[in-house]
Amino acid sequence: MRDRDVFRQVETLRHRDATSSVSRPALEVHARAVARASESVRPSFVSDTDLDAIADPRVSTMAALELCLDGLWRRADDGYVITDVDYVADVLADAGRPRAWRTLSTLARRVWIELNSDRFIP
Repeated sequence: MRDRDVFRQVETLRHRDATSSVSRPALEVHARAVARASESVRPSFVSDTDLDAIADPRVSTMAALELCLDGLWRRADDGYVITDVDYVADVLADAGRPRAWRTLSTLARRVWIELNSDRFIP
């Protein structure tokens, strides 16, 4: 993704309610990570290796921490799950990937939220 496109995405993300409190460097890492993940088989997963390839490890680690604290990412084995499924779906749509992913990801997000709520007892 070109820098101009990344900065355009960051400005768009700054005006969303869910991401308005996130710092610009974290949003830049978010935009680059989603763009990179959208080209893979798992478009909502960013491996630790891919994250370190996006930015300096110190920057990417702090950005990942901030994104997790704001609820846009969740830590998983060997990486992060991007829970900002609306943004992932928009990036996939821009890349020409099918919109059916949005329905599936919305369902997966609802299941994830329900399973991680205080009401669910394993």
